[in-house]
Amino acid sequence: MIMARKRKLTDCLPIVKQAKQGDPLRKVVEQPQPGGSKAKSKTLKSEKQDAEDTAPLEKLVKFDLDWQFGPCTGITRMERWQRAQDLGLRPPQDIKQILLTHSADPQYQHNLWSTYAI
Repeated sequence: MIMARKRKLTDCLPIVKQAKQGDPLRKVVEQPQPGGSKAKSKTLKSEKQDAEDTAPLEKLVKFDLDWQFGPCTGITRMERWQRAQDLGLRPPQDIKQILLTHSADPQYQHNLWSTYAI
């Protein structure tokens, strides 16, 4: 009987290693592969483009992890934002704008723990 490795929340995130001081534009990104091996791929992106690509999702992850606005399991990010607004907790307006901009994308609408059973 083969025992499967226990899944972690961070298994789906890429591992990013910063380049040496001499080359600020080059990054080595290791993508998790099925079976536990990691493939290395080099990308040449400017820091500005990289920040623009991940900034909205990073803000949403920070919103998920901020317990000031209550628990987020079992509801969407927009429902959580609305609940916090109704309770007078003043959630960030930029979070609402991101959610409205990407209303059809489940990656933006569902919180970090939506794929895990409650």
